[in-house]
Amino acid sequence: MALSGETLVGRERELASIDAALEALGDGGAGCLAIEGEPGIGKSRLVAELRGRAEQRGCIVLHGQAAEFERDRPFGVLIETVDPYLSAQLDDGLGAAPEQLREELAAIFPALRGAGGAPAAIGDERYRSHRAVRTLFELLAEGKPLVIALDDLHWADEATIELLGALLRRPAEAPVLLALSFRPGSAPAGLTAALAAPLSTRLELERLSEDDAALLLADFDAESRAAIYRHGGGNPFYLEQLSRLRQPLRLDRDGAAPALGEVPAGVAASLSEELATLSPVARALLEAAAVAGEPFDPGVAGEIAELEQAAALSALDELLDRVLVRPTDVPRRFIFRHPLVRRSVYESIGGGSRLAAHSRAAASLRSRGAAAAELAHHVEQAASQGDAEAIEVLLEAAAAASGRAPAVAARWLDGALRLLLDADRERQISVRVALASALRSSGELERCREVLLETIALVGADDEPRRLQLTAWCAAVEHWLGHHDEAHLRLIRTWDELGDRGTPEATALQIELAIDGLYTLDYEQTLSMGAAALASAHEIDDPGLTALAAAALSLGESTEGSIEAAREHHAEAVALLDRLGDDELAPYLDAFYYIAWVENYLEHYDAALAHADRAIEIARRAGEGRLLIPLMLTKGYPLEMQGGLGQAAEICEAAVEAARLSGNRHYLFWALFELAWPRYFAGDLDGAIEACEESLRYGERLTGGTIPSSGGGPGWALAVALFTSGETKRAIETMQALGSEEIEFAVPVERCFDWETLALAELETGDVGAAEAHAKRAEDLAAGLAGLQLPLGLAARTRAAILLHKGEAKAAVSSARAGVDGAAAAGARLQAAFSRILLGQALAAAGAREEAIAELREAERELDSCGSLRERDAVRRDLRKLGVRREARGPAAGESGIASLTKREHEIAGLVTDRMTNKEIAAELFLSEKTIESHLRNIFFKLSASSRVDVARAFEREQRG
Repeated sequence: MALSGETLVGRERELASIDAALEALGDGGAGCLAIEGEPGIGKSRLVAELRGRAEQRGCIVLHGQAAEFERDRPFGVLIETVDPYLSAQLDDGLGAAPEQLREELAAIFPALRGAGGAPAAIGDERYRSHRAVRTLFELLAEGKPLVIALDDLHWADEATIELLGALLRRPAEAPVLLALSFRPGSAPAGLTAALAAPLSTRLELERLSEDDAALLLADFDAESRAAIYRHGGGNPFYLEQLSRLRQPLRLDRDGAAPALGEVPAGVAASLSEELATLSPVARALLEAAAVAGEPFDPGVAGEIAELEQAAALSALDELLDRVLVRPTDVPRRFIFRHPLVRRSVYESIGGGSRLAAHSRAAASLRSRGAAAAELAHHVEQAASQGDAEAIEVLLEAAAAASGRAPAVAARWLDGALRLLLDADRERQISVRVALASALRSSGELERCREVLLETIALVGADDEPRRLQLTAWCAAVEHWLGHHDEAHLRLIRTWDELGDRGTPEATALQIELAIDGLYTLDYEQTLSMGAAALASAHEIDDPGLTALAAAALSLGESTEGSIEAAREHHAEAVALLDRLGDDELAPYLDAFYYIAWVENYLEHYDAALAHADRAIEIARRAGEGRLLIPLMLTKGYPLEMQGGLGQAAEICEAAVEAARLSGNRHYLFWALFELAWPRYFAGDLDGAIEACEESLRYGERLTGGTIPSSGGGPGWALAVALFTSGETKRAIETMQALGSEEIEFAVPVERCFDWETLALAELETGDVGAAEAHAKRAEDLAAGLAGLQLPLGLAARTRAAILLHKGEAKAAVSSARAGVDGAAAAGARLQAAFSRILLGQALAAAGAREEAIAELREAERELDSCGSLRERDAVRRDLRKLGVRREARGPAAGESGIASLTKREHEIAGLVTDRMTNKEIAAELFLSEKTIESHLRNIFFKLSASSRVDVARAFEREQRG
C-alpha cells in the first residue's frame, strides 16, 4: 500500500502565494517564486501544482529539472526546459527576430542551431547571452504569460545560475514568472545572492504536521500512521517511501525524527527493499539509467546495460509500473521518481561496474554523434591516466564551453590535467595556460594566480620568452586582486634576474614595469621604464612592440602632465596602429587601451572611441577577453564629454554586467563608479549615489587602484552627487576623506573638475577665500598643460562661479564665456552646455536679459539633446524667472538633420526605417527598450520629427543622397 502522489496537503500558505504570483503575472508583471526546502519535502510537487494552475490560466508553461550528476553541461536545465518548446514551434517562437539575436540564442539552444553550429564567443561577453535569453522570454510572452519552472537548482550548472542571476537583477519587461526550487543548504551562492532581489518571493517548505500527514496516510490504521510519521519525520517523500514497505512499521522500533537533510535508516531500507524486488533485467536497466543521466533515453540506457532492444523496453515497462521512473513531456525521455532514488541506485553499483558503465555510455553517445560536452562526464569517469582520446574529448568540451561557461571549461581542463602524464611537459603547460584563462574569465583570480605560478615553475629558465610572458600575466592578476606590492616585487625581481634585456619579451616586461608605476603614482618608474622600453623596441625594430611602448610612455606622460611629450609619443603610436593590420596587432591590444586613454586626456574623443572599438573587434575575433571590460569603460569618458549620456550609460551598464560575471572585484569596483558619472550628468542623482556606494563596498576605498592612474574611484562621483542633491556636509566630508587639497593622485583634467567641486562647496559654506584658492590651483595647472582646452575652460568656469557669488557679474560673464569657449574647443559638448548655464545666469545678473535668454535657451536645447534632464529643467526654471514661458522646440541651427545624429542614434534611425519596433531594435542591439526610447527621444528632437514615419522619411532622403 502507498499513498497517492496526487495528494497535496499542508501547503495552504504556499498555494496562496502561487495564486498571488499568477494573478500579478496576468496583470503583465514579471516575478519570481523561490521554493526551498530539504530533500523530499515536496518542492517538485508544489512546482507541479503551480504548473497546473498556470496552465489553467492560459499561460505558456515550460518545465525542467536539474540533475545531480549532470552539473557540467552549460545551460543544461535551461536547454531541457526551453529547447523542446522551440523545436515544436513552426516559427521557432521568435517570429521576425533579428539575426544577431538568433545567432546568440543558437549558441545555447540546439533547436535554433543551423548547419554551421554555434557562433564563437568569448567568456567575458557572456552577458550578451543573458540579454538574448531575456529577450527570448519577452518574445515568447507577447501572446500569453510565460512561466519558466526550474526544479532542483542546487544541481544546476554555473552558466544557468549566472543567467538566473542576470534575469533576477534585471527582470524581463514582460509577464514572465520564474519558479525556482532548490535545497537551501546546497544552493549555489550566486543563486541565493540573486534571490535577494525585490522581485523574488521565497517559500520555505516545512515538514508536515502529524495531522496533515494523517491525510496522506488515510488508508493506514492509526498505529501504522503513527509509526510511519515517527520514522519519516513529516517529510512527504519519506512518508511515501515508508508506506511502500511490505512489512508495516511498529511504534516500538527506534524511530526518532531525522535531522534536516538526513535520510532515515527506515527510508534507506525501504528503497533497498523496493529495488531488491526488481527482476535482474529491470535492475540492470535502472542502474544503466542512473549512469546515463537525467532525463535518460531508454535506447542509451539499454546499450549501457548491454540489453537487446526488446528486453530493454520490457524492463522499462516494469520500472514504469513500479513508479521508479516516469515519463517526461518529451518523447523517449524518462526521469527517476525522485533524485534520492537515482542516488541510491547509482551508489549501489560497484566501483568497477560503474567505470565500465560510464565507458559504455560514452561509446553509445559517441555512436549517436554526441558532442564532446555530452561525452565529457562519462569519459572523465571512465578514463585512465594517459588516455589520449579521453584527453582530447575533455579539451574539446572545454573549448566549446569557454565562450559562455568558462567555469565549466575550467572543470574539463582540470579533468584533462589529471589524465595527462607528468612527462608530457609541453601539454601540461599549454593546458594550464588555458585553465588560467578560463579561471580568469570566471572570476577565480586567486586560483588563476596559483595556476600561473605552477606554469611558470614548469616552464623554467630554459624558455625565457614564455616565462616572462606568464610572469607579466601573473603580475596583472595580482594587480586585479589588489596585491600591488606583490605584483611590483614580482616584476622587479624578474627584471633584475634577467640575463638578456635586448629581447622582445624583455621589452614587454619593461613596458609592464612602466604601467606598474601608475598603480602607485611612481612617475619616475613609469617614465624611465617607458622611455627605455621604447628605445629597446626601436632597436629590435618590431612595429607592434614599438606601438605598445610608445602608447605606454604617452599614457604615463599624459597622466603626469607632460603634455607635449605625450603628444609626440601619441603620434608615433597612432601612426603604427594605423599602419598595421588587425592580425598583426592582436598580440598588442594593450596599445589600443593605453592610447585611447591618452586621447581622452588630450581631448581627441572621436579617436579614443574609434581605437577602443577597433580593439574590441580584434579581441572578439581573437577570442581574447582580458581587456574587454577596460576597453568598454574607456568609452564612457569621451561619450560623456560629447553629450552621449545614453550611450555612456549603456556601455557602462554592460561593463557592470560583464564585471559581475567575471568575479573580478577590481573591475566591478571600477565599472560601478564609471556608471555613476553618466547617471550623475543625466540628473539621476540617486542612481549615481547607489552605484558609488556599491563600488565602495567592492573596492573598500574612495579612490585608487585603477589603471590608467590611481585617481579613479567612487569618491569624487559620490561627492558631487551628494553636493548636487543638497547633502553639502556629507559631500565635504567625502571630499576631505580623499586626501589633500592638491589632489595629486588625479590626472590633470580630473584635478580641474575636482577643484571646481571643492570651490563650489566652499562657496556654499561661505568660505570664499578657500574657493578662490581652489580656483587658483586650477588656473595654474591649466596654464601649464600646453594648450589643453578643457582644463582652461573648467578653471574659467570655476572663477566665474566665484565672481558671480561675489556679485561681480560683468567679470563673471567674461570668465563664463571663456569656460564655454574652452569646453567647446575641446569638443566637450556637455561641459560647454553646463558653462553656458553659468554664462546665462551671469548675463542675467549683469542686466543683459535678452543675451541671457539666448544663452540659456541654447543651453536648454543642448542639455535636452544630451539627455541631461535635471540641468535642463533647472535652466527652464531660470528662463521662467526671466519671463520666458514657452519651451524650446527643435534643435539649434547646425545641430539638426541626420548628420547631427551620433553613431548609435544613426543606427537606431536606420532600424526604425526598416520598420522595426522598439522591442525588435532592443533585441537587435542587446539593449533595453527604455534605452531605445531614450535614444529615439533624441532622434525626434534632432530631426524635428513627430513620428517614426518622419524619422524614416528623413533617413530615406539621406540614403538617396
